Amino acid sequence: MRSPAIRIIAACLSLLAVSTIARSQSFSTFQLSGRADRLAMGDLSFLRPELGMQRVEAEVNYGRWLPGVMACSMLQAGAFASTGDNFGIRVDYRHNFFPEFSGFDSDGNPYDPGKTSEQRILAGVSFAVGEGLQFDLNGKYLMGVLAGEKGFAVAGDLAFRYSRGAWTFGIKGSDIGSKYSFGESAWSLPARVEAGGSYGLVFAEKHGLTLGADAGYIFPQGYRAFTAAAGAEYSFNRMIFARAGYRYATSVAPRFASFGLGLTLKGFSLDATLLLLPTGLSWTAGLRFSL
Repeated sequence: MRSPAIRIIAACLSLLAVSTIARSQSFSTFQLSGRADRLAMGDLSFLRPELGMQRVEAEVNYGRWLPGVMACSMLQAGAFASTGDNFGIRVDYRHNFFPEFSGFDSDGNPYDPGKTSEQRILAGVSFAVGEGLQFDLNGKYLMGVLAGEKGFAVAGDLAFRYSRGAWTFGIKGSDIGSKYSFGESAWSLPARVEAGGSYGLVFAEKHGLTLGADAGYIFPQGYRAFTAAAGAEYSFNRMIFARAGYRYATSVAPRFASFGLGLTLKGFSLDATLLLLPTGLSWTAGLRFSL
């Protein structure tokens, strides 16, 4: 028989673990794109705009994140299609898998609440207004299972990008929506605003270089943080790519250095990225097809 003090301590530890998983879920899903090519550049937000770049693009990415903490994995799949230079639609699906969590009830008895996971469905549109100006609007539905409780939330993103010559600039608000509710518990989404830009050039015919940076602020209480990122990409003949970047955050948002390689051939691209987090080494790999 456990003493009342031990039962209380065990229950508190279980509650703390559940809270940690919930917040870690939110940041792993909402803060990072999941795309291997972008993650390799510090997960920059304002690279080349989709409109005018390709008619169709489909991708799938898989990654292993947070080693030494939860060793979770991520599967992402998405597609973008445009009718020209003025309008496009996108869909995206994300599934985060977390290790099984065992805890204690209020009486100190062990129980197994089952698997913990989280999914996100995104649908959005892009449209051009005037020369070089693009607006992006996304809607998201989030659903998850945490310690036996099912949760859900809805959110949206709004962004605009302006491209002129080799320059691209942008600003956006992300994950503006309802609280993430699990039973009687609810957490605010890590809503944020970001601004940044990038510059790309081609030199000596076959060599290319893209540089970018952005900065943002996460503003709900309990998540408040300043973020910043910088990244670079070198390309040879638009076929071989080498990338590097760094993302900084003042508190619980992700912070990491990243390095990656990419190969593109006949519309297919294979990308691999390593992320150096404070908790250890993570990786993401992706396959894309573009027309």
